[in-house]
Amino acid sequence: MSLSSTPVQNKTKVRNASIPMPLFTMALISSLLLLVVGSSLFFFPDFARPRWVWSLTPFNTRFLGAIYLTSLVGLSLLLLLRTAIPARLIVLMTWVFTTVILLVSCLQIEQFDLARRTTGIWFGLYSADCLIASYYLWRYGRQRFAELQRLPYKWRLYLQFQAGFLGIYGLGLLVLPARVGFFWPWPLDTFHSQLYSAIFLVGALGAALLARKAAVVELWVFGVIQLAFSGFVISGVWLVDRAVQKIDWGLFGNWVWFGAFVLLGITGLGMMWQSRRLLQQH
Repeated sequence: MSLSSTPVQNKTKVRNASIPMPLFTMALISSLLLLVVGSSLFFFPDFARPRWVWSLTPFNTRFLGAIYLTSLVGLSLLLLLRTAIPARLIVLMTWVFTTVILLVSCLQIEQFDLARRTTGIWFGLYSADCLIASYYLWRYGRQRFAELQRLPYKWRLYLQFQAGFLGIYGLGLLVLPARVGFFWPWPLDTFHSQLYSAIFLVGALGAALLARKAAVVELWVFGVIQLAFSGFVISGVWLVDRAVQKIDWGLFGNWVWFGAFVLLGITGLGMMWQSRRLLQQH
């Protein structure tokens, strides 16, 4: 059964199926762009910084690189699996990310040089990804997949907690950027605080989706993405601070910030382990 032949007018359960070619094409093109952009920001920051769409500090350069490389991990898994599950999860996360980034970019248009060609490319790519993700979010949202099941109680409880915590924090960065962004290890301006809200809202809504019902492979994919994000952020910030030595390690709040990212990585590993156990049980 293909998705193109699956009726979306009802809520009857459908089996997992291959993703449509337009979605595959979008994921492939986005993955190639993320590979180039994420790798340059993270591994070659001195090369990427002067060429970026807006002005970047060393910490923000590698943090953005960590975000884009994490996005690359998610889309790469979609390209490898090529099925509606976990596409519904990846599509939701893509939609949240692109929508928030596009919204913040429009609200903070003064951060961009409108005369530069890269600015037009930035808005064009995010608009296209947002529109495509919106369509497939609607499409998958109207389907019920037979593979979905309720996760063990402790994992549902944790995912609900993560969804609530990351959701509140992400909304705080978006709505109260100066106050909430103040607690970062390096100074954040309003623009970057609001941009970074996207990644936390992605984690919140992804966790909320799986807390309701999830396929085993979705839990594994979410765990891989979370582990990758934790690893990229921690290593990226460490590399920058080793060079510039700007983070005050005497502040307890900075250790809490890093500890939160370590916890994300640990729980990501836990999700991968739990998904393997569930597969063995079935």
